[in-house]
Amino acid sequence: MSGILNSSIGRKFAMALSALFLMVFLLQHFAINILSVFSPDTFNEASHFMGTFWAVQYLLQPVLIFGVVFHFVMGFVLEIRNRKAGQISYAKNNGAANSTWMSRNMIWSGLAILAFIVLHFIDFWLPEINTKYIVGDLSRNVA
Repeated sequence: MSGILNSSIGRKFAMALSALFLMVFLLQHFAINILSVFSPDTFNEASHFMGTFWAVQYLLQPVLIFGVVFHFVMGFVLEIRNRKAGQISYAKNNGAANSTWMSRNMIWSGLAILAFIVLHFIDFWLPEINTKYIVGDLSRNVA
């Protein structure tokens, strides 16, 4: 794996694969959340399953966290290496003819998404971990 990450193309390929993995996760996340619009009971059942099934909690959740961290770290690595490699000044037309606005500003959109993920973890994931593992699952204490 380290051989792949030693080349620029390899790093970009790894970045694309991690992005594909994260898009599949987002589609699954969206599918479960959209259930709340159509059937709150089905949404609650799916959410409870995802929150309590051992494979999701102890196998898939760490894989997802690794995927997110890998994607963001690889994004920063690519950004830094691309800036270092671009020391030669080429003739360009304000960049508009060479690339899209989005591709020139991926680092900023990535930082905005990272900020949202941090907010999501603070607002949702940390209280869930507190409820499950520190306070105890409150659903078991209901009479």
